[in-house]
Amino acid sequence: MPKSLEVSASKKIRLLQDVAEVLEKERRKGLKIVQCHGVFDLLHPGHIRHFREAKAQGDKLVVSVTPDRFVNKGPGRPAFNEQLRLESLAALADVDYVVLNDSPDAISAIQKIRPNLYVKGKEYADHAADVTGKISQEVNAVESAGGRVYYTDDVVFSSSSLLNKYFDSMPKEVVEFLGEFKKKHSSDEILEKIELLSDLKVLVIGDAIIDEYQYTEPMGQSGKGLHMVARCLDKEVFLGGSLIIANHLAQFAKEVTLVTALGRDCPYLSFITHHLDPRVQPRFTSLEDSTTLVKKRYVLKDGKNLTKLFETYSGQEEPLHPKQTLEIVEFLKQSAAGYDLVLACDFGNGFTNQPIIEAISDVPTFLALNTQMNSGNRGFNVVTNYRRADYISLNEPELRLSMHDKTSSLDGLAVDVCQLLNVSHLSITRGVNGVQCYSSSGDRVRIPAFATNTVDRIGAGDSFLSLSSLAMAKGYPSMMSGFLGSLAAAMSVQVVGNQEAVKKAQLCKFLIRMLK
Repeated sequence: MPKSLEVSASKKIRLLQDVAEVLEKERRKGLKIVQCHGVFDLLHPGHIRHFREAKAQGDKLVVSVTPDRFVNKGPGRPAFNEQLRLESLAALADVDYVVLNDSPDAISAIQKIRPNLYVKGKEYADHAADVTGKISQEVNAVESAGGRVYYTDDVVFSSSSLLNKYFDSMPKEVVEFLGEFKKKHSSDEILEKIELLSDLKVLVIGDAIIDEYQYTEPMGQSGKGLHMVARCLDKEVFLGGSLIIANHLAQFAKEVTLVTALGRDCPYLSFITHHLDPRVQPRFTSLEDSTTLVKKRYVLKDGKNLTKLFETYSGQEEPLHPKQTLEIVEFLKQSAAGYDLVLACDFGNGFTNQPIIEAISDVPTFLALNTQMNSGNRGFNVVTNYRRADYISLNEPELRLSMHDKTSSLDGLAVDVCQLLNVSHLSITRGVNGVQCYSSSGDRVRIPAFATNTVDRIGAGDSFLSLSSLAMAKGYPSMMSGFLGSLAAAMSVQVVGNQEAVKKAQLCKFLIRMLK
């Protein structure tokens, strides 16, 4: 770019508050302000023509841009960081000002800019087709500020489609899988299937866990010993175990009931109730002799890179008393039939015992099951403790341990587990190697991992379990159920721990991007 053009473009990039003041002066001169908003990850001819038509409707065109941290189109996006996107837009002759937004949606930018015209592409004219539901809110914000919305009617390109097609942003196996998947299913069909999950009533039963990340700074070797020393800087606390699984499900299902146990006088009770989704109906029983399980991880954090040093367990030292066990068993006997899905997430930390396992195995509705292997139960908490399930989701070590078989083929072990527990569907998650899905009818589907980079793997299996279980309970085929679960897992590994549940709108946007 010539130096003069570079300087001119840099002057166009303004802070949101600053540009609001500049535009107010322009408005007093009688000039008409036009605003466009978006991610603009890859500028293409459709954008150029869109901006040209937008500018023709007024005098000054300001383009507000979604920051990197709020781009919810799945792993690997945005392809270009916010600074590059701002500079690219500022280089366009039709654009007068470019601003980086300060929120996930356009509402706050609209309220500050107060455009006479807010311009969107014709694909946004049908508000019902917007999976985020934001366009209606944007229209209301524009009209409240005294403006109106204008829809351009020109050729439409998709940045996601162009990036998928021409940029080597996805591994070859992902491209090949999506190519085959799109031959059988459209994005509109899958979005409709996701919407139908809202009919389901779900009962979640399993261990409650509090996850704490203690962020540290290394200080080197101790001056009085051989051990290493780190300075504690900050911490984050998240819902874990059945608590976060209930939150995942509440984003998609009609009703979610959570059955779990908390320590007596639990110091985290207020935190739990505040962070549980309002759509989750909790049924807490009290641990008589133990506190709520807290898993504390000591972590080195360098930007988005995490290095876990070690982990401690505290709480839930003793199993449930007979009184609490009977309470849970009676609830399952009396109420389980009223749900479309019972999801048992057995983390093996003392919540389940033989009577509860028997009661779970006896539920008369669709039963999804996961038994997790961790440091607190290694070798003991296996899926074969149960008598039956309709759907099981395990990782590969958990499957092999349950069958006491380290070397046999996964296909063979999957068949054995399905026959042993009379299971209709089984998913085996394999980290970076994706997931393998099996059904008793003989279907075999391998779905590659969709995440191109990973911040933290904690919680990926829980998010996969949640979405795939809902889809299985709805009767969707293995490929579709595994696909939805894999999308959720790919989103989960982009955040630290269980900072947030998998959001429905974000998953839908990720799905649309992948199937462009």
